[in-house]
Formats: sequence, C-alpha cells, structure tokens
Amino acid sequence: MTCETGEDLDRCPTKTEILPRLLMLLPRGRAWGNHDGGPWPGSVLHGFWSALAEMAEYVNERICALMAEFNCGTAVETVDLWASDYGLPDPCDPYADLCDKVRAVGSARCEYYVEVAARHGWSVTCIDSGCGAEAGLAEADCAVAGETFIAGTLVILVDLEASSAYVAPSEIQAEAGLIEAGYRVRCAPDFSSLECVMRRVVQAHLDLVIEPYAAPNVLMWGEDKLMWAAELLVWQ
Repeated sequence: MTCETGEDLDRCPTKTEILPRLLMLLPRGRAWGNHDGGPWPGSVLHGFWSALAEMAEYVNERICALMAEFNCGTAVETVDLWASDYGLPDPCDPYADLCDKVRAVGSARCEYYVEVAARHGWSVTCIDSGCGAEAGLAEADCAVAGETFIAGTLVILVDLEASSAYVAPSEIQAEAGLIEAGYRVRCAPDFSSLECVMRRVVQAHLDLVIEPYAAPNVLMWGEDKLMWAAELLVWQ
C-alpha cells in the first residue's frame, strides 16, 4: 500500500478529470448506458453527469482558493476579515501593516520600544530608572528637588532633530502689555501621536512619560582650549 504525498494532496481536479470518475461510479448495465463503454457524449446521462462534474470543478476551485486565505501573506479575498480580527486600520496601532502585526512577537525591552517608535518616524531612547548620575555631565542650576523617577516609570526620550514625524510647535508672538509672568512663548512639543502608539506596547503597569531629549552641556578642557557645549570660550 502506498500513500500520495507532496503536491498530489493539494491538487484541484478539473471537470475533465472528475467526469470519468463519476461515470465509473454508475451501476453497470444497459439502463445506465455503460454496457458498451458509455455513457457517450450527447446522451442524457452523459450530459447530466457533465453538469455535476462542472459544479464539482467549481467547488474544488473555491476550496483551493480558500487554502491561500489561511496565510496572511497569500490572502486575497479575506484581507478585510484579517484586518478586522487584528483591529486594523487604527492610527494608534504600532503595526500599520497587517502581516507585520500577525508576525509580531512583542517585548518588554527598550530595543522593542525603539523599533516601534522608529516605524512611525520617531527616534527615541528609554530611561527605566532615575537613580545614579554620570560624572562630568551635571549642569549648574538644573537640579530639582524631588525630581526622582519612582519604580514603575518608563521615560521615553525623543530626539527631535532625528525624528521625521516631529512637527515643530508654533511660536507665540509676544505683544507689549499682553504677556504675563510664567506665560509660555513657545508651545511644548506635541507627542500625542507617539504616546498613542506607545501605550499599545508598553506594559500596562508602567507610568509612561515622554519628554524631549536635550544633549547635556559639557565643560571640557583640551589642547589649551576651554569648550562649553561644543562652543569655544574666549576671554576678552
């Protein structure tokens, strides 16, 4: 006994292949028109079974077409159903492409968050702890009392210059007699679209904070030159 393997199992029989097999299932005898090798083309029986074979061919075609719909990458007729199952389209979804979302595994690591943000045009990095400092990078008058990240806080720092999705805020034109103490002369960066995406992938128990990244100003001495924030200091 042998078993069919490979492509033979996925064949879609045509009408030409189906009809002889249907005719072989008929009882033998003159009443069935097969006593002399029939039923012959043109006979009523041959026309009847030809019609059934044509219908069977159509059913086989639809069954074979359905096989492609079981994979996102080959689906054609059920793409809308796939999208509905995975909640697309959604402007806040981290995976705008359906198949990317189907293949997604997810992660709780910063590298994953960076990848998701980059897919939407944002260049970011993460801070998951506020403890500690880096020697030589502290700035005078920048310390704030109580400014410490507590456990469960994830800070996303955005490099505005490297983020293609960033749109600079508009400036507010100050008018004499109208500006008040504490009044902002420039709107804060709008990270609402980035936050919308990141909320979908960041762990629910984390408090998400998104802030612009500012390169630290560093005082450096070298080659008889004193530099502050990459600017040469010159005494007059």
